Amino acid sequence: MRASPITPTVDFDADGEQHGFLKLPYSRDDSAWGAVMIPVAVVKRGEGPTVLLTGGNHGDEYEGPVALSKLAGELRAHDVRGRVIIIPFMNYPAFQTGTRTSPIDAGNLNRSFPGRPDGTVTEKIADYFQRYLLPLADYVLDIHAGGRTLDFVPFAAIHVLDDKAQQARCEAAMRAFCAP
Repeated sequence: MRASPITPTVDFDADGEQHGFLKLPYSRDDSAWGAVMIPVAVVKRGEGPTVLLTGGNHGDEYEGPVALSKLAGELRAHDVRGRVIIIPFMNYPAFQTGTRTSPIDAGNLNRSFPGRPDGTVTEKIADYFQRYLLPLADYVLDIHAGGRTLDFVPFAAIHVLDDKAQQARCEAAMRAFCAP
């Protein structure tokens, strides 16, 4: 399979605190050498598990991006053992316009997985997450909300899994949120 056109400006293996971008080249009318720049923060100290925290899968869901942006600005390497990767705005083009789908290709990122490295902008983003970021992670938390068209009461949910031990760990994490 073709390599992803997305390149990170951070080193996922380096200790410390890094703030950068996942850079996706994207030629457009106002910038022939333009790029979609998806913010990413990596906080790492030594060996340990990797946690991937994501928000902004839909651009009109603000709770995840707000919480994760704040966390990315406050979390320090001395606070962790292992690595935390924070991507507050997965679908950055949609977030910039406050729309559920991307203004570039009308792509719904949540419906674009596993993606394609030679597809639309949204499919390329999904591909990068699927093939490069998810394999790095021991734990993943993707924060969703209702966006402009839905109202949700606070809750936490998980998927039913074939691996019952993994299901039990996911359920314990879900219950740790103490959501009603």
